Amino acid sequence: MGRDQEDSMISDLLAKNPCRSGELDLNWPVERIIKYVAGSSQLAGLEELCKSDLEASKLREFGNHFYRLRNLVEATFCYNQAICHAPPDSEQLGMGYANRSAICFEMRDYEMALFNIQMAKKHNYPDKLMAKLLERERNCRQRIADGHSKGTVPNPRMGFNVDINPRIPFLAKGIAMGYDPRFGRGLVAEKDFNAGDLILDETSELFAHDFNLCFKHCSQCSANVCQILIPCRTCVLFMYCSEECRELHWKLFHRFECGVVTKLCCVSGTGDIITPRFFFYGLTQFGDDLQAMMEYCEKEVSTQSNPLELDFANLDRMEWFRVLHNTHPRGLDSSPGGKRAVASYFVVFLMNPVVKSIIRTESHRQFFLRSLLRYSSMIHPLATTFFTSDGHMFAAVLPIGSLLNHSCDPHAIQSLNYGRRKVILVRPVRKGEQIFVSYGPIWWRHIPGAVLPFKCRCVVCDQPDREWHSLKGRPIPPKAVKDMLVLKEIYEKADVHPATKLIALQQFMKRYARHHPNEAFLGNFLKVYCSFLEMACETEGQRLVRARLQAELV
Repeated sequence: MGRDQEDSMISDLLAKNPCRSGELDLNWPVERIIKYVAGSSQLAGLEELCKSDLEASKLREFGNHFYRLRNLVEATFCYNQAICHAPPDSEQLGMGYANRSAICFEMRDYEMALFNIQMAKKHNYPDKLMAKLLERERNCRQRIADGHSKGTVPNPRMGFNVDINPRIPFLAKGIAMGYDPRFGRGLVAEKDFNAGDLILDETSELFAHDFNLCFKHCSQCSANVCQILIPCRTCVLFMYCSEECRELHWKLFHRFECGVVTKLCCVSGTGDIITPRFFFYGLTQFGDDLQAMMEYCEKEVSTQSNPLELDFANLDRMEWFRVLHNTHPRGLDSSPGGKRAVASYFVVFLMNPVVKSIIRTESHRQFFLRSLLRYSSMIHPLATTFFTSDGHMFAAVLPIGSLLNHSCDPHAIQSLNYGRRKVILVRPVRKGEQIFVSYGPIWWRHIPGAVLPFKCRCVVCDQPDREWHSLKGRPIPPKAVKDMLVLKEIYEKADVHPATKLIALQQFMKRYARHHPNEAFLGNFLKVYCSFLEMACETEGQRLVRARLQAELV
């Protein structure tokens, strides 16, 4: 067992989705689709997966099998599933953490090994096996004391290198919201910015990923820290990078999901659970007072909202909800998931006694349905999507970053690592220009499986025979050839520090930005530059996690 078995478990649940039946006509009114889904014997008869000592033991044995084969990645997946399936008072929970600590030790992630050892000791690890665990703990502490940690100090540090907006402390100063007839709302530069400038570094409280990623990423913040994930206390499909994320996710969303999580997995699409999550996010801000939420949300809104007017230095979640709620929706037909997803989530959530205790009357149910329809057409255009290397997707509605529009010729890369989304410019932006990122396709970088859910109107796609394309084949300046060779020598040397490589690439992009978009010249170096930026963000995240664990445990 491993990822194949994990994918099989999720695939088996998805195969029971009544909306995948050939009998369903998506042209039906949503009310008819709801009746069809509600009447499905597949969904009604689907029992919720429960925690089980026996299942946890089986999963640990699968993990042990892969561990003996030295396939540590597959072993980690199995141990994470075992941790999720183990009841809170079970020895299997402690043994799952202990098994995972052995993997971390072999991977020389000593801080993460210590975390798992502490969790094993707190969760009923058998006394008869304790001596071996304590020996591993002593070895971890000694390795860290001897300087064998993989590192806790980021270098380079991928922090702000420009002035910060005092009201929005995760956004560069000099960026405003603008409006373009083709792209709608977007972020516009109010001054010149250079390649290498970090202009955005934010987190999201509204996030969703494929259920296939539930044993790898934090379900609240998306952090890819599979070696230290902790489980939901009740269900078997959600894990978190910290106690803080687990508590926040429960407060905002998961208390409405936990009782029907198996059915939600069955009907889920690619990240479309973000739609009902926004509804429950709002309900939480109204203190679960559905009547108060109805009175606010049913009002007509004539003015367009501007998130940059909020004071994020003193974040009020209610204000952020109101700003997002007041975003003008686009047509439902253009929204991924559409009526099918709305109908499925409407039926499944109303199977949960927690939800039914709040959504009690017919007027409540109609408001819930209208809200899901509205948010389905509104949230997806606002969501920022990311793809994993194996083709799975996760999406986040970000306070400011959701305003960034797509172009296949982006100004910046976006990196989502360890719960933070950073936007870093890879070429200069001039005052008055709208700042674009890519939602997948980039003219100089092929990304498998990256397909846009809308017709792209960027300079690459909307004007295929005009000036932009004529610039791609310009000759390379003679001096640039020499500089290219010097730069290549720098970034290919193993003994050159990563920070030095980044600086050299950044200076090269500044010097020759006027030749953009020369395909043979700048296209290759943009690929290299982006790879180094992404690697630096990933390394920074890893080291900050180790630093936190070391401060807590050593």
